[in-house]
Amino acid sequence: LDGTPAERLGDGTGPEAYGDVLAAARTAFAGLQAGVCAGSLARAVAHTSVREQFGRPLATRQAVQLRAADAHMDTESIRVTAYEAAWRSDAGLDCERAALTAAWWASEAGKRVVHSGQHLHGGTGADLDHPVHRHFLWGRQLDAYLGHGTELLAELGDLLAEGDPA
Repeated sequence: LDGTPAERLGDGTGPEAYGDVLAAARTAFAGLQAGVCAGSLARAVAHTSVREQFGRPLATRQAVQLRAADAHMDTESIRVTAYEAAWRSDAGLDCERAALTAAWWASEAGKRVVHSGQHLHGGTGADLDHPVHRHFLWGRQLDAYLGHGTELLAELGDLLAEGDPA
């Protein structure tokens, strides 16, 4: 890698560089979680549209529709907060708060979405060889990487209490 161009983060040393890398990682994981959740939801929608129970597709049931709608709103919340954090970073703006917000949504809402995707598949969602189970595992792994939602929220609260929101 000799001679490979690189971009210096912050001043390149100390806590500023660490904060920049942490914000970039949180933003990237949130963006990845948005894709994992979208995939899980798409599989659930496809499954419930063709799977019939009592002579009707599962997707015609109100409870199924509400669960899928909640998962869709959570997925979009993850996506929009990840986009906001990425945009702020690309624009050279302070993105620490936005990255924490995206990480919180990806952790908390991501967990709900992949659980919903698996739940809407019924018994097949628990099959270790079914693709929706891979979405479930990947979503939970990203949740673990991002950290516990309560800790992220406490960190965001401390950051907001320090000064004016940027």
